Amino acid sequence: MNKIEKYDFELNLEFEGAKNPSEAFSQLSSFYDKLLAFDKHIVYNISVDAKMEYDLVDIQFGSILTKIKQVFVNVPDDVLKDVLNPSAWIGHLLVYIKHRTLKAVENKEIGSKQDLDKLTDEINKKIKLEAPSNQIVLSVNNYYILNTINDITIQAKKLKKGESFCFKSGKKKAKVNNKSFVDMPKILKELGNTTIEQERVEVLKVKTMDLLSDSSYWKLRREGKTIDVKITDSKWLDEYHDRKHIIQPNDYLKLNLKIIYTTSANKKKPKVTYEARKILSIIPPNDIEDDGQINIFD
Repeated sequence: MNKIEKYDFELNLEFEGAKNPSEAFSQLSSFYDKLLAFDKHIVYNISVDAKMEYDLVDIQFGSILTKIKQVFVNVPDDVLKDVLNPSAWIGHLLVYIKHRTLKAVENKEIGSKQDLDKLTDEINKKIKLEAPSNQIVLSVNNYYILNTINDITIQAKKLKKGESFCFKSGKKKAKVNNKSFVDMPKILKELGNTTIEQERVEVLKVKTMDLLSDSSYWKLRREGKTIDVKITDSKWLDEYHDRKHIIQPNDYLKLNLKIIYTTSANKKKPKVTYEARKILSIIPPNDIEDDGQINIFD
């Protein structure tokens, strides 16, 4: 068995008596998927080049006790600078955020927009405190935290009486069960209609090129998903249509990306739109894929 680091964790499915193994492993797998999606979002906000995954390093029975190692790949040089162990500080941070979020669910802390804002602010302050001084990070918005909590409670609702998911890392522990609850309609109503904007430099793979029309929407690949990006860099677009910029299949665009979250009291998920404010360069796929970055969040 590998040594468990302080920034790794256990996720245990606790139950009494006998339990169908297929159901048990399916429940654990679904819960892991929610935690991993949460972690990937946090990591991507810190560095678009870093990849996050879990490795199962041990499993014990009685209840189902699974020990997980958090694995980071492609942590870039700007994150490494002035940091002795980049995996450790990101790992500690993710353990803190997972534990704090699950503890908020366990203690039924999120009953209003004010409660949600408090938790989100706490998480963002922790991210900024832990990140190296040279590292620019994006804040996590409260809408994303709320949806993560909702996903967690949905998975916990599938447990039977007396069963619970138990998250452990060192002395940190948090439990959720089928009584875990968040009043989504109430909090969504309190959130109302809002717009949150973020902007950063990213490198996105071109999936569909616009060769003939004047449409400024292109399909690009981000976080393993294809998104529609409106190119608002009119000068670059004019030059592209004049054939001053040649794009080959699977090329990448380095760009200033504006991400716009529009929330509504009547919808559980925000509408997310993307704008390429400025195209900085075209990068051939070999320049990125040979560097091991093609698998970022794919």
